[in-house]
Amino acid sequence: MVLLRKKSQKHVWRLIALTGFGVAAFIIADIRSSAQTGEPRVIDITARRFAFEPAEIEATVGERLQLVVRSSDGVHGLEIKKLKIKKEVPRGGEPVTIDFTATTEGTFPILCSEYCGKGHTDMTGMLIVRSVPSAQP
Repeated sequence: MVLLRKKSQKHVWRLIALTGFGVAAFIIADIRSSAQTGEPRVIDITARRFAFEPAEIEATVGERLQLVVRSSDGVHGLEIKKLKIKKEVPRGGEPVTIDFTATTEGTFPILCSEYCGKGHTDMTGMLIVRSVPSAQP
């Protein structure tokens, strides 16, 4: 009888462990699918002489992003050359929306594409796209 209980307990613990792994895999899959099919993550960016705020944006591969860019002074531009993104940002705070999906892992410089004064070349930022960790079976 004691031997039977030990075997039953062993099976129960295995079932609990497998269930835990299954739940973890489901959560990871759900996060991935929502990152790919859900609403985009909105990031508000302010362009001003001679900086982008925030200067660094982090994302994961497959994540949909919506950059909402406003100028706090003159005319600026936002350009991410490797992703073929380039938009003019008008003076006056009128928002410019840039929608895209981060499809490639890497570090991508963000540049001001409209000359805005002597510090124009210093007006930079960075988009950092990281891969999603894979689920272990």
